[in-house]
Amino acid sequence: MSNMRTTQSETIPVEASAALSSAVWTLDPAHTHIGFTVRHLGLTRTPGIFKRFSGQFAFDDLNIEASSGTFEVDAASIDTALDLRDEHLRGSEWFDVQAYPKIVFVSRAVRHIEGRQYVIDGDLTLRGITLPIAFNMTLIDRAVNPWTQAPVVGFEAVAGISRSAYGMSAFPGALSDEVRLAVSIELVRAEQN
Repeated sequence: MSNMRTTQSETIPVEASAALSSAVWTLDPAHTHIGFTVRHLGLTRTPGIFKRFSGQFAFDDLNIEASSGTFEVDAASIDTALDLRDEHLRGSEWFDVQAYPKIVFVSRAVRHIEGRQYVIDGDLTLRGITLPIAFNMTLIDRAVNPWTQAPVVGFEAVAGISRSAYGMSAFPGALSDEVRLAVSIELVRAEQN
């Protein structure tokens, strides 16, 4: 089978694989999640998500290290499943969404570690402060969506940040300084006309 490239979920003819690398891939917002957790009193992790975001990706399925991407998150869309806390987090002591409505991540490089493991180096801008960040990313798999017949690919990425480095230092005894970020991404190959 010299004319086939096989992945766990699909078999792609070699002729078609070249088209995959140059194809346009878009974010599937219904199957992409941007979340975080912060430890409370050293006991439990309080989770949260951001409900509104967008992303732009130059994704090369045949050479993932050549890929790049940008996420823009609406800071006011924070949701920790408690309205009172969410309103407080939108305020000036925390995300200060009036002054800084967007959280932005811009990738600088993608490094292959081994197997399906990668590191995405980039810059995270939060509250007007831009700092370097490295996401440990796992390529989950590739598939073909059975309803749309479009090729899809899934990733999960995690990173840790210091909230105080971004000017969010309230309640140091109650909340951990480290915040864990977790992103699940599903990209869909757009139809070529």
